[in-house]
This record gives sequence, structure tokens and C-alpha cells, in this order.
Amino acid sequence: MPAIEYYSHIALPGDPTDDSHAARRRYVTDQVGAKPSLGTGTPTAVAATASAGNATTAAPFNHVHNYSFYATAPAALGTAAVGTATLPARGDHVHTMPTAAQVGAATTAALTSHIDSTTAHLPAVGASDNNKVLTAGAAGAAPTWQAAQTGVTLGTAAGTAVAATAANGTSGSAAKTDHVHNYSFDTTAPAAVAATAAVGTASMPARRDHVHNYTFYATAPAALGTAAVGTATLPARGDHVHPMPSLAQLVSSTHRGIVTGNGTLTSLPLTHNLNSQELDVLAWTNTTPPKRVHVDHTPTGANTLTVDFAAAPLATASFIVRVVKWG
Repeated sequence: MPAIEYYSHIALPGDPTDDSHAARRRYVTDQVGAKPSLGTGTPTAVAATASAGNATTAAPFNHVHNYSFYATAPAALGTAAVGTATLPARGDHVHTMPTAAQVGAATTAALTSHIDSTTAHLPAVGASDNNKVLTAGAAGAAPTWQAAQTGVTLGTAAGTAVAATAANGTSGSAAKTDHVHNYSFDTTAPAAVAATAAVGTASMPARRDHVHNYTFYATAPAALGTAAVGTATLPARGDHVHPMPSLAQLVSSTHRGIVTGNGTLTSLPLTHNLNSQELDVLAWTNTTPPKRVHVDHTPTGANTLTVDFAAAPLATASFIVRVVKWG
């Protein structure tokens, strides 16, 4: 028996030399006999439905399936659809041209001459329509060819001055892109500064170096008295003078009194009748000569206060107290 060569060129001798060789030869022979042989027929065409097949032979690894083309003429244009055919169309297939009626034209002439009695189409261009533009007509009517606009002329007059009221203008010519409008200044002297601000009603701008003056308060300054912010709306002149207070006015703003100690109280009451709590209080011993005593004070009303000593004065000690009103 000849030698057997299997796959990786393993050669088995034709005549086994021992039992183990014979057993191996039978095994290999059985395995080789169980393998399918290569088929020699042409592969079937590609089909729409896949199938496992029932052949008992194997296909060579470089086999090729062909496929059948769709043999029916392509359908006319219409509503888009995926289709149900199971065969492919040839790459150079052609669909039929739609008719005039299919695209909405009443007649074939409506397509070739753009003329239709019921639908507006582009009108034909005649010999006299050179350099014209297509202009829309009334609703539902066909457009027509009209002479093109030639543009507008540029104006040569200087731009008018800026005005307070805007206007569309009535000129039939266009302004040059670099035209300039001027504006008039208000020629009235600026108004005096006033207590109440106002937007103003002038329709012309003021020059940037304009100056407003202001009116001074013309009434003589008030006499000294109770402090007040005032209600005047005009400023006072820088060299104004308030009148000097009279002796009677000064006396009415002071009080001289006597307080006497009792050996127990450190705060002794005093009535001054100056109708104020903005006061200065000075104290001296009621002796000859008097000596200055440092005290504090506490207002207890508009016309009363207490003179506050560091220690309670003796029962025989009396003090001169001067109260000065500032407010």
C-alpha cells in the first residue's frame, strides 16, 4: 500500500512495521475518509432569502456567487416608495419622462412656451424685451417684462441744518455718502441758575463754552438766634455780614444764680429759664475773692439743670453759677 501524506506533510509508511503503526494508519484513513470533498458545480445566484443549503460537498474558498438583475422596466415617476422587489436594478436603468399633465401643466405648450391661461408662468422674452426686468402683476396674474429702473441722481445742494423735528423729506435725488449736516446754536444767553432744575424746551444745542450766571439772595442776613438750615433758594454773597447782637440779646442768653451745699448732695438744682438745653455752665466760690470751681451739669428740662460737683459741698458753702445759652 502506498504511503499516506496528511495535511502538515506527515508521511505514514505504506507498510506498517508494528501494530501501533497499523492502528495509526487506520485512524488517519478513517479521518480522511470522513472529510467532505470539494464541489465542482457553479455557485447559485444570490437570492433574496438566505438558506443553509443541503450539499454534501464543500465549496472552494475562492468561489463566487452571481446575482440576477430586476428584469421589469423602471416604474414612472410618482409618489416616493421604498419598493418590494428582491432583485437589484442595473446601474444604467432609466425612468420614463413625466407628461405635462403629471407636472401640473394644462398643455404641453405650457411647458415649452411658458404660457397657460390658468397658471402664471414666466412669459416668453420678445425682441422688444431686451434689458427689461420681470415685474410681478396683480394677484393671480402673470408677471410681465418692464423697463429696468435707471437709478436716481445725486443732489448737489448742501445738507440742511439739523432740526428738532425729523422729516422723511420730499427730494427726488439721493444724497452723497459723504454729505454733512450742520446744526444751529441757540443764540439766547443761558438762563440764570435756579433752585428747580428743568429739561428746557429749546430745539437747538448750546455752545460748549456757554456760562450760566446765578442770582444772589437780596435780603439782608438774619440776626443771630436759633440755628436753622434756612429755606432760601438763592446763594448769599461771599462778603455778607450778619448784624451784631445787642447787649439785651446777650443778657437774655445768660443766667447768674447761687447754689448752696447741704453737706450731702453732689448735684444741686438750678432754674435758669433760658428755654434750652444747649448750655455752658461755669461756677465760682461765693467768697472774696471768688475762686473758679470745675463742675459738670445735667439738663433736667428746658429751664432747669443740676450743677454736678465731684464731692458734696459743705452746708455753709455757696457758689456763683453762670449759665450761657448757645442754641
